[in-house]
Amino acid sequence: MVGEPIEKIKKAEDNSKNQIKDAQSESDKMLREARVEVEEIVAAAKKQVAEEKKLIIKKAEEEAAKTVAQLQQENEVAKEKIRATAESNKAKAASFITGRVIG
Repeated sequence: MVGEPIEKIKKAEDNSKNQIKDAQSESDKMLREARVEVEEIVAAAKKQVAEEKKLIIKKAEEEAAKTVAQLQQENEVAKEKIRATAESNKAKAASFITGRVIG
């Protein structure tokens, strides 16, 4: 008679130990899966950031190229104005120098 309740208690203890062991195993499995999922999320985020970085750099390079082209065009116009001014003053300078030398 006494042996029967003790046997039930031992059985319940073993059952509890097995449940705890199963719960721990399930917890470990969930933790591993969560880590894998986090690593995938981080990898995807890094990939997205790298792609966005490339787009930003490309846009910046395109804008820089436009600015350089615009500045080159403006410099060419300014250079032509200076050349035209110098050309128009060439005759005046020659006349001035000739007048000083002869005069």
